[in-house]
Amino acid sequence: MRAPTAQRTLRPRSAPAAAAPASGSPAARRAPLPRPTGRLLIVHANGKEYGRGAGGSKASNREFPFAAADYVAMRDSGVPYSGDPRKNKLIPLPRPTYTEFINRARAARMLDRLDFLYVPAEAPQPPPWRSFEPYERVVWCGVSFRRFARLEHHFFQPSFQARVFAVLCCALRQRTTLPSSTAALASLPTDLLHVILAASAGEGDSRRDGYDDMAAVESGCQHLFLPAPGSAGVREALFDGVFGL
Repeated sequence: MRAPTAQRTLRPRSAPAAAAPASGSPAARRAPLPRPTGRLLIVHANGKEYGRGAGGSKASNREFPFAAADYVAMRDSGVPYSGDPRKNKLIPLPRPTYTEFINRARAARMLDRLDFLYVPAEAPQPPPWRSFEPYERVVWCGVSFRRFARLEHHFFQPSFQARVFAVLCCALRQRTTLPSSTAALASLPTDLLHVILAASAGEGDSRRDGYDDMAAVESGCQHLFLPAPGSAGVREALFDGVFGL
């Protein structure tokens, strides 16, 4: 005998349940951040030489159309240099120090607003604060810059910066409203006052246990302390966030 067949029904078949989006899929990714409108500076500590005649054992570092002496002169000049390979022919591509940022700047259509600055790993202190004024964002790349956490006020916590700002406002008011003989803060030289305020910071005022996270990137703060290119996997999302991608 033939086995009984299932009774047909006119009810529509239920649609299969939608699969949850994978963690790396576009549906699960965060919304892009606003793209920078100003200039962006990448501070790196890559002391390798690139170009003809470059030192070191890696032969591929010498396979560039420019001379290593020209590249080193640009890198060691102490001033920012353009990250736009259309204008700057001394950029060694592909190398992670440059490629990871240049590719993102190209995608964000801001190649003409990308600069790099070399700070040696053994530098005793960071560049002068005024040198960062032209930049909307400054990205410090790599572990070697952690030692700057206690040296410059832009690495202090916002709460400490607010206290310092209040003291500086008081000093300015004393200079303009009180006689010099009674104005304690105003009688101090400006540089000395800055040193005293920086030295007053406690451990919690300037402590940096790790790199900045996505919350810091989203905050829009000018200075960011991020992993070096080619290192921690978390850097991909952080770098994308910096460029609004």
